[in-house]
Amino acid sequence: MPIQTQNVNELEKILKNYTTYFIVFDIVFFLMLFICIILLINFLKSKKNLQDTDEYIRFVIQGQEEERERIARELHDTVAQNIKYCKNICEKENSDHKLSKLSELLSKSLVEIRSLSYNLSPPDITKNDFFFCIRNLCEEFIGLEKIPIRLSILESTEASFLSKNEILNLYRIIQESLTNIIKHADAEEAVLMIRNENKHEEKGLYIFISDDGKGFDIEKTDRRRHYGIEGMKKRASLIGATFTITSNIEEGTQICIFKSSKTSTNTI
Repeated sequence: MPIQTQNVNELEKILKNYTTYFIVFDIVFFLMLFICIILLINFLKSKKNLQDTDEYIRFVIQGQEEERERIARELHDTVAQNIKYCKNICEKENSDHKLSKLSELLSKSLVEIRSLSYNLSPPDITKNDFFFCIRNLCEEFIGLEKIPIRLSILESTEASFLSKNEILNLYRIIQESLTNIIKHADAEEAVLMIRNENKHEEKGLYIFISDDGKGFDIEKTDRRRHYGIEGMKKRASLIGATFTITSNIEEGTQICIFKSSKTSTNTI
């Protein structure tokens, strides 16, 4: 074989080896780059989940503090005052109608205590009967706050797919929504409607809460209401439900919650 031909073959062999090397290097490089991107995405997701968890914990703590303040205030303004009045009546030996007045005040105190206990932990929530719990909740609000609440649960509405945890969280969202209406909306009426999907909607449970109150600017709402709204959003997120709220000044507020029947969560 001529020397020139041999050199050309060796050169081709060297080029072929280098080409193979660079191809393998490129494959390994892009594979490592892809793995790094996946790891980075997972890291950012984990960080975001951690931030969401921390944020939710802050909302829970804030909500607990506000609830403690509310309970302490209601106990002081109602039950404690009634008991003090009973004590004063008992100290008056010649007080007329003593027994009837004491009975009236004690009965009123008992109603207040039962109401507080029900709001803290509805006893019927464990029955897994969502509609029963909601009817009782509306009756409690109507009886204590004297604000009309029109409850509409469409016939044949199905909610048996909800877990107990989902029922509890949906109940708390509705409870917080009605509480906000009473505290902030200056509304003459609230409306709560619960139904399943219409023909072209995704299957599940739809909950609509609205009022005819003064409305508010969601972006500029005060810190106390902000925590309430964010808390409701977090509760909805925990059970895989969607939560949307719209409001305009002097046009009331509307809330929509949707829980799909295709997914179920058991997160506590």
